Amino acid sequence: MKPLYISATLRDCGKTSFSLGLMQLLHDKGINPGYCKPVGQHYVRYHDKNIDEDGVLMHEVFNMKEEPYYLSPIAIESDFTRKFIENPNVKPLEDQILHCHERLSKAHQVLIYEGTGHAGVGSCFGLSNARVAQLLGAKVIIVTAGGIGKPLDEIALSMALFGNHDVEIIGVILNKVIAEKYDKVRQTVEKGLALMGTRLIGAIPYDKHLTTFTLGQLAEEFNYQVLCGHEGLSNIIEETVVAAMEPQNAIKYIHENTLVIMPGDRVDNILIAILLLSRGTPSGGIILTGGFEPHPTIEPLLKSSQIPVLFSNDDTYKVSARMKDLGFKIRSYDMDKVLRLRTLVGEHVDIHGILEALAD
Repeated sequence: MKPLYISATLRDCGKTSFSLGLMQLLHDKGINPGYCKPVGQHYVRYHDKNIDEDGVLMHEVFNMKEEPYYLSPIAIESDFTRKFIENPNVKPLEDQILHCHERLSKAHQVLIYEGTGHAGVGSCFGLSNARVAQLLGAKVIIVTAGGIGKPLDEIALSMALFGNHDVEIIGVILNKVIAEKYDKVRQTVEKGLALMGTRLIGAIPYDKHLTTFTLGQLAEEFNYQVLCGHEGLSNIIEETVVAAMEPQNAIKYIHENTLVIMPGDRVDNILIAILLLSRGTPSGGIILTGGFEPHPTIEPLLKSSQIPVLFSNDDTYKVSARMKDLGFKIRSYDMDKVLRLRTLVGEHVDIHGILEALAD
């Protein structure tokens, strides 16, 4: 069976999410899939090696027996591209990828390779997604974000580069499609792809639950100090409000699972946030900005509320600006999200068609 290479049109289109769902469904069918991200740009130190975050995720979720290196052979470390351009020898890199491919092929019936960004990412050091797919003899699925015109234009660019490398594209998965527009978008994109010579093999609806994050993730990501409420760091955040208005106006914006951002000297809005977020089961959280620690007279209220309170020396604008388009990678402990992806992919993607195409 041919390897499957999962590419995308842009970053954060949902390659990893689709991979997680697909691998679970293959396990359900009694198939033991292998996984590899040949070129990783976002790595962590794992088992004493630099391993791409997605490789770590798959290694932990599926309890894979291989050494993590085989799931992430090339980590793009600082100065990697400059060093390659000064000494442009891509063969050792290709040999690493092929070595891992050989090892994984012996242990798994199906191999899933996850690319990095669009088809051309990695061209600057000789390992574009198109070239890596060609090297592996893989067939490709392109994942793109929901929409019509923009995704189709971006798919055309990716198809051109894969075509230049004689790589077969199985089809396209449309991800994060808004529910109200689902049928219209799906039908239109399906017709558009047919005109371009490929097909739609799945359209996955947008699921708000997959985009939520916790106070703990936020504190870790931006190194915010946790003043109190450590027991609530697993609180999920569904919306964010900057409480820069007068208290009577702030009230209507603060609901369950809200993150409230405000200067640490706004005692009035701090008290309002405590009151609203601690009704029933405490939820949401607070970020105090500007380097203003809460006044000593309200510290006991903050602690007794059980609401997580984070602290930053940055001003309110800088803290709130970080929240725009904020996204967190799914972690191995996010099992509710992992299982949700199995359901979404199973309901909205033609898995049988994918396996048939890989078998040809």
